[in-house]
Amino acid sequence: MTGSSPGANPVASRPKPQKFRSVRVMRTRAPFLLGCPAWSVPEWRGNFLPAGAKRADFLGLYGRVFNTVEGNSTFYALASPDTARRWTTEVPPEFEFCFKMPRDITHGAGLLTNRSAVRAFIDILRIFAEAGQIGPAFLQVHASFGPDRLTELSRFLEQWPRDLPLAVEVRHPAFFQEGDDEARLEDLLRKEEIDRVIFDSRALYHSAPDDSVEAVSQTRKPRLPVRWRATGKRPFLRLVGRNLWEKTTPWLNEAAEVTAGWLEDGLRPCLFMHAPDDVLAPLLCRRFHEALRRLRPEIPELDYEAPHRGEQLELF
Repeated sequence: MTGSSPGANPVASRPKPQKFRSVRVMRTRAPFLLGCPAWSVPEWRGNFLPAGAKRADFLGLYGRVFNTVEGNSTFYALASPDTARRWTTEVPPEFEFCFKMPRDITHGAGLLTNRSAVRAFIDILRIFAEAGQIGPAFLQVHASFGPDRLTELSRFLEQWPRDLPLAVEVRHPAFFQEGDDEARLEDLLRKEEIDRVIFDSRALYHSAPDDSVEAVSQTRKPRLPVRWRATGKRPFLRLVGRNLWEKTTPWLNEAAEVTAGWLEDGLRPCLFMHAPDDVLAPLLCRRFHEALRRLRPEIPELDYEAPHRGEQLELF
C-alpha cells in the first residue's frame, strides 16, 4: 500500500519501584512487540507515569505496560556494559530492546569501515541476548545510501551474527519506485531473512501542522511511500502520528489491519508509535492496540494503570 492516505477500512512519597521479574501484562512471549521510541520522557509524569516518578525509575515503570522500546540513543553513544546489564534487571524477562545502530557505522565512510564500532555494538547487544531480551536492532542508512551500495549492504549483512535479529531502513528514493532497485533490495533482505523497516509518516504530512512541534517535525521526518511487504519474520513498523491523536486514527486502523494479517501469517511484528514530540506516544500505542484488539479480540489488554500502583490513571 502506498499513497498519502490509508485505505477505507483501515508521585515523591511513594516507595522506590522494585526491580521487575514478573508482571501480569503480557506474562508470556507476546505475538508482537509494541512500544515507544523512548522510555525517559519527563512530560510523561502525571499522566502515563506517576507525578513523582524519578528519572531512574522510568524504564521499570514503562516496562510494566510495554514489552519493547526503540532504543534510538545508541545512534549517538552506546551505554556502558554495566548500564546495559542494569537495564535488563529493570524490566520483565520477556521485554525486548530494539536498538538503533550507531551513526559511526551507518553514516560514516562505509558500513564495514569502522569495524571496532560494529564489534562494540554487537558486544552490547549480546548482553541483552544473554538475558533473552533482544529484539531486532535496526540499521538506518542515510538517504544518500542508494542502489550503488547494495553490494556493500550485502557484505555487511553476510557478516552480521545470525543470532542477533536485524532490520534495515532505507531512505533513498530509488528504493520506493517499485523498480529493479527496490526489487534487488528486497530480494537481498529476503535472502538474509531480514526485515525492511516500514516508516509511515503519512499522518504527519496529511495536513498542515497544528503546532510548532509538528511544524518542525514536518521538516525533519522522511516523507516516503509505505511498503507493507514483510521480507522476514519480524515486520518492523515505525509510525509517526500527530499531536492531536484523533488525526492519526485512520493510519492506526490501517496499521492494525496489516498487523492482524501478519499475525495470521505467523509473523511476529515489532511496532513503534511516534508522536512529533513523543509525549503522546503512549497514547498512540494505546489507540493502536485498541484497534488491533477489535480485529483480534484474543489479544490481552495492556495494563495502563500498572505504573500507578493501583491508582486511577488519567492518560492525557
